[in-house]
Amino acid sequence: MSVRPRNDTIYPTGDEVIDSSVKPDRRTDREKDCVNWLKSCEENCVQNSTTPIPKHVHFVSLNHPFSFMEWLAVVSARNKIKPDKITVYTDGLQDSCWWRRALPYIDHQIIHTLPGANVLNRVPIKLLPHKSDFLRLSILYHSGGIYMDTDILSLNSFDPLLKHQMVLAEQCHYALNVALMMAQKHSCLVCRFAHYSCERFDGGWVHHSVDALSSFIRGLDKEKEGVLVVPWKKGFHPMCWNANGINQLYKENFNDIPDYNRSEIYSVHLYNNKAKNLIPKTLHNFDWIQTSTSLVGLTIRESLPPGFSKHHLNESSRCTDIQLPK
Repeated sequence: MSVRPRNDTIYPTGDEVIDSSVKPDRRTDREKDCVNWLKSCEENCVQNSTTPIPKHVHFVSLNHPFSFMEWLAVVSARNKIKPDKITVYTDGLQDSCWWRRALPYIDHQIIHTLPGANVLNRVPIKLLPHKSDFLRLSILYHSGGIYMDTDILSLNSFDPLLKHQMVLAEQCHYALNVALMMAQKHSCLVCRFAHYSCERFDGGWVHHSVDALSSFIRGLDKEKEGVLVVPWKKGFHPMCWNANGINQLYKENFNDIPDYNRSEIYSVHLYNNKAKNLIPKTLHNFDWIQTSTSLVGLTIRESLPPGFSKHHLNESSRCTDIQLPK
């Protein structure tokens, strides 16, 4: 499978989104282009289409070399979702052994250079995760499909979900998560949420993302709008993001935990930023991967291609492989 790098942008001038309340005569050309994109989104979006969500998986990996976990995310998506296409959006800094191993599974690499300084509602967008929050909405609007964070492993086929207008999942029982989102191409729902997210941006960690999405969806007639919200224990984030939930991800004998059935869980969010103290002890320990009965261990073991061995994990810096079979 060939990879076709392209130097594309998603928004007309990158991923920048500018407050449309700024007076027109004070906007720069870049600001006008971004406002025009939002207007174009409103004018050209599709409401209640019967077209299914495309089987096109999108990952965003920025500002670091590709890791073992990201490789696993790509491989598990290819093997479980069986997408028509996988696109990875990068900034050209991903080269590593794991990146080279991932290339056979990727259809497109889009090199996307993020602007150094963005402003929204007169608040600078400084954090890379915040830039990514807006980039993923643009990706979903323009291409449709399945956006996934690179610390999500796929467990089962997503085919039963693709008939809806938009698919989301709970993060615990009280909020929605933006780490995995599905939508039809040119969806009015995505367009409306993009506007809502922009209005809510104030520099807070999740005010414009998790909080905004939860509020936005609560205000909808979900059945009429074609929105499916998957319950958190059977969705994309089967454990909470808090300390107790993350410990459960790595707790042995997962199959004995009540109310969970791996055949009903679509994917597992590993919350890498929250689980940093656990990752070195587990994900890079081949013996642990081979024997763990935790949800993470079972999922990783199922995600590995045939022929993967301790050599591939421990000698990865040499990158002397050897194509792994798909």
